[in-house]
Order: sequence, then structure tokens, then C-alpha cells
Amino acid sequence: MKRVISLWLPNFATDRLCRIRPDWLDSPLALVRENSGTLILQAINTTAYRAGIRAGMTLADARTILPELHISETDTEAETQSLTLIADWCSRFSPWTAPDEQGSGPAFAGGGSIWLDVTGCIHLFGDEGALMRDITDRFAKLGFTAYAAMADTPGAAWAIVRHNHYKRRRWIAIRKGQTSNALAPIPVEGLRLMPATVSGLQAVGLHQIGDLIALPRTALADHFGSEVTDRLDQALGDRPEPISPLAPTNPWYTHASFSEPISQIENITDAIYNLTKDLTLILEADGLGARRLILCFYHPDGKVNKLQVGTSKASRDADHLARLFTSKLDKIETLFGIDAITLAASTHEELSPTQTTFKQQSEKQEANIAALTDRLSNKLGNKNVVRLSLKESYIPERAVIELPAVTNKNPDTTGTWKPLLSSFDRPRPLRLLPRPEQVEAVAPIPDSPPVMFRWRKKLFKIERSDGPERITPEWWNDGLGLLETEQENARDSHLADNPSTTLQENIRDYYRVEDRQGQRFWVYREGVYNSRKQPQWYVHGIFG
Repeated sequence: MKRVISLWLPNFATDRLCRIRPDWLDSPLALVRENSGTLILQAINTTAYRAGIRAGMTLADARTILPELHISETDTEAETQSLTLIADWCSRFSPWTAPDEQGSGPAFAGGGSIWLDVTGCIHLFGDEGALMRDITDRFAKLGFTAYAAMADTPGAAWAIVRHNHYKRRRWIAIRKGQTSNALAPIPVEGLRLMPATVSGLQAVGLHQIGDLIALPRTALADHFGSEVTDRLDQALGDRPEPISPLAPTNPWYTHASFSEPISQIENITDAIYNLTKDLTLILEADGLGARRLILCFYHPDGKVNKLQVGTSKASRDADHLARLFTSKLDKIETLFGIDAITLAASTHEELSPTQTTFKQQSEKQEANIAALTDRLSNKLGNKNVVRLSLKESYIPERAVIELPAVTNKNPDTTGTWKPLLSSFDRPRPLRLLPRPEQVEAVAPIPDSPPVMFRWRKKLFKIERSDGPERITPEWWNDGLGLLETEQENARDSHLADNPSTTLQENIRDYYRVEDRQGQRFWVYREGVYNSRKQPQWYVHGIFG
């Protein structure tokens, strides 16, 4: 069954300001906003409340009651950013966290709210009570007043955390299956209804959620619209209430927390190795291997540091994955220590349930190359370590592309495409020039291979030749599959107006030729002979 926490920070705006101005911590404080030329108190702290100040007062009235009241202007943008950062920090308790936009803002007098879906995470902290206590205690250390409620649905947790009367503790966990009983005594405002709807319900004597539960849904919808029934069904779990998490989540997640913050590299390294071992066991149980991992370090002051690594192929080698992270530990701040670390596999692929051992030397070399590739890529950056990959193209310079060595997939290759002719039928040179280089060639008849050509100021006389192999432009692509220089030539020529003529002009006939010194070249003639334009010859590659 789903378990959701609604975290309520009633003094979030003033608590945030006191973290910036510690000298205001024990002083009466209010945040103001302008409304029709009048300054109104947007939020107040506990000290101001005890002195009789209330949110919604004008600043003039508040100063009359409490002249020493400190004031500051409301900064909604900064508060929103801060709440998002805190929600990210809460991922130490669960990978599924999100700021509650509806439970924050002006309507709640500067309060803040955060969702945490802790389904499947509670055992990492012992039990529900230990988790709730840990959350509220850590927020207190951060300087935030925090209340938390856990229930089967987001709506129930939201209502209970705001309308339950706390006495000895700041958290409550509603037992599974007891949602209806827990909601019954709570005011109808706990259903997150519009003020006009709440007034309408109260006008007919419906003050508590229990009064609504007993009524037929059809009668409620007829009198008050679908808002009431929808919110009631969401709170009771009869209607789903999707809430988007701050970051993509997945079940392949491990967590480690420490009673005291750790700062020694040796301790952090040990924790990383333990986390990778735990994660690889989870992945193995599901027949998966990691391709990309995210390691998060949580600091006592509310900051979060993240490290990301990737692998060139799916892996469950715990030691190898751990080494990828430990090589980057110099980027992590450890001045104030780390009190929690989480590790998640954000991208994964299928891998056999039991990791096979490499018996053949070639397989061992492949594994070593993959491990080296991962270490170099994560140390130097993905863009600085590349691999060559086939692409669906018969044009030689387009048939191979560079991709990051560590990448999730090759978007340019289907994996099933094969050239029409194999390399045994039409061998390709080992060395392909970056761009074909034009040469001066002499051929006895138009369709024959050259008998000599001049390239880089040197004359080569041909003894043997083989060909031709014809390669036509990729007419289905933009620009008729031409190179950039060819496209420019086509645009400058009147032939560009005639696609069929342009195709003929860019047909390539490739020949493998050998000169008298035994040097072998891959040359081609571009275009066909006609009265308007003579074809050009190019050297494209050199055979070893």
C-alpha cells in the first residue's frame, strides 16, 4: 500500500530569512507585501504571533501593537527556489519528492509544503516512527519549524498535518486502512477546497469531513459540483491523485545514513563501496545492469552534492562502479561532513541474472577496454572520449560517425542494417582521408579507370585497377545527400533546378588502383561525361 508524507513548514518564509539573518532569530519578524498602496503583513514568525501580530494586518496597525517589529519585503521567487532545493535535499529520505505548490504561497501566510512518497523506503530507517522523527529533527537542526503526517493518500496526509492538534510531537502516522476514521473530525478546509465552496458547505451545516463521508456522492455533486466529490475521493483513496516528482524516480535505489557526519575520504569511500554492492544485488535480482548512476551526498546544512557516472555497457561490477565515483571525490565538499548518501541507477539495461565470467582472452580484453573507457570518460568528460559507430549510409564519409564512448544508445544505427556488399566483395581502405581530395587524372575512355593521376604535386602511373563500384547520392535526404561543398556548387549552378541532372552530376564510380611502386589508392570519378560538364576525379583513401 502506498505511504505518502506531507511535510508542512508553517513559518517557512520567516525561517528562511532567519537563516540568512541569524540576529533576527529571537526577534519579532514580519514579511510585507504591497496591496493597493498599503503594506500588508504576508507572514510572521512565532515571536511576533505571541505578541499579538497576525498575518493580514497592515504594517501601520502592527507597528502600533509592536513598534520593535522587524520587517522585510516578501521575495516569492527566492522562497520558491529555496523550497525546491529543500525538496531536493529531502531525497535523502525518498527518491520521490516534490514541492507542494498548492500548499505554499500567500494563501498559507508564507508557509511551505513538500510531498514525499516513502513507499518501499521505510525499512531503510527502521519503521515509520523513526523515519518521521528523523525528518522533523533534521529540519529543526536546519532552523525550520516542521510538521509531518504520513497516510495512505496525499490528500489525507495534507489534511491531517495542517488540522491535527499536536501536543508532544510534531509528527503523526495514520495506520494503514484507517484513513476514513482519521479524516472524519477534520474541518472541510482540509480537502483543499475553494473558499467559496467551504463557505457553502458550512452554511448547510457540513463542517467536518466526516459529515461529507456519510452523504451520497451524487447529492454532493448536484449541490456543490464535482470539486467536493473529487477531493473527497482523492483523500479516501477512491480516486488517484498523481503528483509529479521533482526528478525521475526508479526502484533501483540504495541509502546510507550516519549517526554523525563523516568527512574522512576513507569513510566516504567505504560507504560508496557498500552502496554499490547493495545496488548491484538489487539490479541482479531484476536481471539488470547499470548504465548511468547518480550518487548524492547530503550535508547537515541542507546542501546536496551530486556525482553522475556512466558505463559503456551494462555492468553489475560493484568494484568497478565504485571506482568511477571515488575518482571524482575531489569535487565533493566535506568541510561540514556528510550525514547521508544515496545511490540510484537512473539508466539501466537487461543483463543476465548471473554475471558470466570471462574465460577467453578476447573476452577479458573486451571487459578491460570497457572498464578503461568508463574511467577515462568519467574522468575527462564524455565528449572527450569517443567511439566510432556505423551509420545507415552508403556514402563512405557518412558511414561512420563519432559518438561519446559512454552513451545509452546509438540513435543513428538500428543494429540490423548491413551494407549491400560486404567488405570481402568490395574491400575498403584502412585509411580514409578526412575529405576527398581532387586530382588531375587521365583516362583513355570515359568509363575506364585512370591510367595516371597527379596528386599533391606528385605523378602516379597506374599498373592495375579494379572497378567500378557505383555509389549514388542519398536522394531521400535533404540536399539530395550531397556534401556541404557539393550543395554549394549545386546552388550556384543552373543544374540545381533539375534534380535528376544534379543526381547524375554527383554519382560516384570508385576504383581500386595500384601504381608502379605498389601503392594502392581508392579513387573515384564524380559525375558522368556530358557536353556541359566534365567529371572530376578524387582520391578518397589509401590501402595499407
